[in-house]
Amino acid sequence: MSDEPKMKLSKLSTANQFAGKIMEIRKGAVTAIVYVQIAGDTLVEVSVTIASLETLKLYEGKAVTLIVNPVDIMIGCE
Repeated sequence: MSDEPKMKLSKLSTANQFAGKIMEIRKGAVTAIVYVQIAGDTLVEVSVTIASLETLKLYEGKAVTLIVNPVDIMIGCE
């Protein structure tokens, strides 16, 4: 990634955070699949509800942070 995001959320209970950039969003009826590029060419697929997609105002090209816990990967943004 040429303009790699540097955002890291600091007030979370996990250190498993990965800065990335949304490359593609595929919307379904209830959920959306968000493809996030992290370090190098690594692409991570994240499932979010349509409500979360709208609340977080996610769009292709937006810098985000993936927060990984033992069960889920969530998206955080400013």
